[in-house]
Amino acid sequence: MPSFRETEIIQALQESTRVAPENVILGIGDDAAVTKIEPGYQLVTATDVIAAGTHYPEGIDAQAIGHRSLAVNLSDIAAMGATPVWANLIFSVPVIKKDWVDKFILGFSSLANANNVTLIGGDTIRGPEFFAVSLQGIVADNQYVSRAGAQLGDSIYVSGFLGDASHGREIIEKNRIAEVNASLVKKFLYPTPRMKQAKELNQIASSMIDLSDGLYSDLGKILSESDKGARIDVSKLPISETLTHLLGREKSIEKALIGGDDYELCFTVPKIRQNEFDLLTQSIQETKYTYIGEITRENELKLLDQGDEYKLSANPYSHF
Repeated sequence: MPSFRETEIIQALQESTRVAPENVILGIGDDAAVTKIEPGYQLVTATDVIAAGTHYPEGIDAQAIGHRSLAVNLSDIAAMGATPVWANLIFSVPVIKKDWVDKFILGFSSLANANNVTLIGGDTIRGPEFFAVSLQGIVADNQYVSRAGAQLGDSIYVSGFLGDASHGREIIEKNRIAEVNASLVKKFLYPTPRMKQAKELNQIASSMIDLSDGLYSDLGKILSESDKGARIDVSKLPISETLTHLLGREKSIEKALIGGDDYELCFTVPKIRQNEFDLLTQSIQETKYTYIGEITRENELKLLDQGDEYKLSANPYSHF
């Protein structure tokens, strides 16, 4: 099986993601990229790393890895209410084979091209398997959405279903793919960043975050940055019938709270924007938004189950 040289990889990546907008003055091929930003806009930068054995099971398809490496960064840009424009890619793999590279490029470039992202630089090395993407987006001056804007009384919403992707990973790790609904596995392998939805929420949400580490941990980051608390009713969490059927109610709730890898949006809506949000949800039937609780004064995240206190039986995700 033939191997790839670095120059061949770079050329293949460049050719597969050739969007070349006018604001890229110098892209791949020089010592560094040169870009420009139009007046009235700010630059938003996200950087995320995925590593074999930590962020995904070893041995998964290279196309899925290519997709995920960009998707996790697109999700961060989406949560800021920004539009992605440029990416830098760094990856390390122990052995570089042409068929593997072809599949990786297909996964990466398909998602990049669908979101008008131009690859402007990066690097490749031989070593332990990991992938790092630095993604830049633009947003109108001071129109970004941060984690720090939640206010007392804001309603808390999430998009999509929670917990499916986490169980999809578990299915892969236990080699039980043939036994269950393939949709859960696909949600883990090919997460869908909520780009369009985040743009629509840009002028409505007071705070927003993408759910990568699990609702409990990620909502906690909004609360920490906003210096607020929250009250969540776990009976309202959006959990798919498939997951409930496989795991039962209690384990499904736990997956939804701390499983991670959802790449959905969690955001807060102030009372003065509620009517605007309601009109938005009526006009975009393809996106499921679920009310799960509200922002409170005390600095704690309180979990309830139809009024009764709910306690987690496992620890939330931690990077270390």
